[in-house]
Amino acid sequence: MKLDELEFLEQSNFIEGVHDSVSLDQAVLAWNYILSKDVLTIENVLDTHNILMLHQPIDIKDKGQFRRCPVWIGGVEKKPWYLTEQINNWIFLMNTIVAHKDIAIKDADFEQKPFGRTTHVMYEGIHPFIDGNGRTGRIFLNWLRVKCGLDVLVIREEEKQTYYKWFQK
Repeated sequence: MKLDELEFLEQSNFIEGVHDSVSLDQAVLAWNYILSKDVLTIENVLDTHNILMLHQPIDIKDKGQFRRCPVWIGGVEKKPWYLTEQINNWIFLMNTIVAHKDIAIKDADFEQKPFGRTTHVMYEGIHPFIDGNGRTGRIFLNWLRVKCGLDVLVIREEEKQTYYKWFQK
């Protein structure tokens, strides 16, 4: 594993207040798993979540499963994932970007918006899991970057307020 990948996973955990070595080990396993995939599918999104959340304090029935209830993010209710086609649309978009990476990278605004920001904000808006959305979302953001031939984006814990501004309208 590259040092920047380990740093990205560690900092991603730190953003969520997760500081233990077991959780970092699970993040490494989840990252290596999804990195081995050339396309995203519902199944490998669920598997990534299951691997990442294996030792986290959530109900076993919620690990590797999309949530079946609404959640509230920033005071806004997010509908259950299954009531919409949002997760399928997000997966389609991610795979389309990878398939056309030369065009996507050329059109990316690297100065103002780190590549993959739009898809990451979309994923976080869907909020498909009871817990672990931020950590899985940053894994998928960096999966997209690596599949497009870019370096991972390390978002450090001390930069999280700037990162949170991505989600403001």
